[in-house]
Amino acid sequence: MTYTNAHSTWTEVKDGMRIDWDCPIVMSNGVVLRCDVFRPDGDGPYPVIMAHGPYGKWLSL
Repeated sequence: MTYTNAHSTWTEVKDGMRIDWDCPIVMSNGVVLRCDVFRPDGDGPYPVIMAHGPYGKWLSL
């Protein structure tokens, strides 16, 4: 069985933040994980805050 994920990613700028929605992360076994990346809309070095969990991205809301 072959699973094809025709998922799309998109970017928006809102309140000074650039948000990349559903960015793919391909694992070594071929599994694709998705993440949302929030960052300032300007160039420069910024600290990173990372949160992760074993379940869906929107369950913490």
